[in-house]
Amino acid sequence: MKKILSAIAISISTIIAASSAFAAPEHMDNHQQSAQKNQNQAHQNQQHMQSHSNAQKTQAKQNWKVGNQYPNQYRSSGYKVDYRQHKKLAKPAHNQQWYKVNNHYILENTVNHAILKIIAG
Repeated sequence: MKKILSAIAISISTIIAASSAFAAPEHMDNHQQSAQKNQNQAHQNQQHMQSHSNAQKTQAKQNWKVGNQYPNQYRSSGYKVDYRQHKKLAKPAHNQQWYKVNNHYILENTVNHAILKIIAG
């Protein structure tokens, strides 16, 4: 009877050990997939930052010309300038607003969004 119980105990412990050994590689695969997923996300973030910096470089090369339309992307309050704080800016007339973009001061007609004057900063 002892031999049977010992044999059963050994076989059960063997089964438990074998099942845990089979479970370990699955966990490793998930870990490797997770690491690869993180690496892919890091690569995508790097590509996004490169494209974003390229977009900023192209914006910096914006050629401002009197009479052209003032772009929508620069009409926010963050670009608006108070003429009283800058000596070189004249007082804007009715329906006019000064903006500062890429170290240029631009006077815009707020009705038709035409560029009226450009002063290098």
